[in-house]
Amino acid sequence: MTAEFIKMISDLHKERFNGHIQNLAQDKTPCGIFSGFEVVPSNIANHIQALRGRGINFSCVIVLADVQAAALRKFVDLPVITLEDFPRFGEENFPVKPQEIFFVTNLQGLGFVPYFTNHGMEVLTQSDDGQFFFTMTHLPELYSVYNMLGSDESKKVFRASIKGRLTGKVSEYRFAPEPQYFLEGFTPTAGDIAIDGGAYDCGTSIAFAKCGAKVFAFEMDATNYKNCVARLNNAVGGAYDVTLENLGLSDKESVENYFSGGTASNKNPNGTFTGNFIDLDTYVAKKNLPRVDYIKLDIEGAELEMLHGAAKTITRCKPKMAVSAYHRWDDLWTLATYIKSLRPDYEFEFRHYRINCTDYMLDDEERAILKYFGLSWLVPTDCEMVLYCR
Repeated sequence: MTAEFIKMISDLHKERFNGHIQNLAQDKTPCGIFSGFEVVPSNIANHIQALRGRGINFSCVIVLADVQAAALRKFVDLPVITLEDFPRFGEENFPVKPQEIFFVTNLQGLGFVPYFTNHGMEVLTQSDDGQFFFTMTHLPELYSVYNMLGSDESKKVFRASIKGRLTGKVSEYRFAPEPQYFLEGFTPTAGDIAIDGGAYDCGTSIAFAKCGAKVFAFEMDATNYKNCVARLNNAVGGAYDVTLENLGLSDKESVENYFSGGTASNKNPNGTFTGNFIDLDTYVAKKNLPRVDYIKLDIEGAELEMLHGAAKTITRCKPKMAVSAYHRWDDLWTLATYIKSLRPDYEFEFRHYRINCTDYMLDDEERAILKYFGLSWLVPTDCEMVLYCR
């Protein structure tokens, strides 16, 4: 193994989340806990109780607004302060400044990570030793994929993605500057036939069409599909060459259950909705497509399943691909390994992106709050990792 990969493993044995918790408790490090946009005082109190049970020394609880603080003070015996109280750290009778902040919030709340890091605090999200030990048992597969990556930058991002998830430290992640799915050399070009798997609102489909591609967009969820239709009908600049299908991509033609949840809609046998699914090989044959030049996949954990249903197309056409590689923990090694088994001549790169919440996930009030604190709508999370293939 390379020195960098060995160092990552060594660091993880010392810095994995549960080990870090033990060190914080032993050193009596002053910590805080942050609740984002939600008003969930009992939930925060439960987290504090659990972490105190592990020896964590809390100096305060941090919330956004006075109304949250008033509600929370009934449930905790700690000082509850708002973000605007930050300049008062160090004043007499004011809480000790936390060195580390536990985030108990939804993805939207992670938009506040830069606010805390800019104030010299480490942000921690939840991880567990189950993930750590599972990862350690698959080091050979991880290292094999690591060696497939073509650039030093991809290797750095790959190592950072592993460290960030297993330590819970958001600062470990290494985010890319370009728009998601648009790494140079891995995008659809004029005349390409492109597949957009998991179209959501057709934003990426339109972006690919603007590159000159003929796009076939697949959206399983009925509500998302309607939003796609509306966006295409109202697209600024005229019609785009996008064929929209109310279908999910899978390993076979079938009718399956799914959960409906916007960007998180996912195929699930316990889901309350039913949708139609198709494998790409069958779709290509039915539509008599001469080739496929590009595939983008973000289908909430069904990526490997879909790739199995596209094996003939991938083997024959070797399309460029941008495949989401974060929904399942083993995506970090199973996706590239399978693709390489179909076409050994594939090259790979790996990137991690902040979630761009300009057009979704945040409501107007939440955007206004982030703006008030000088923060952007690019939210750093453990999501949006992309395996690029060509």
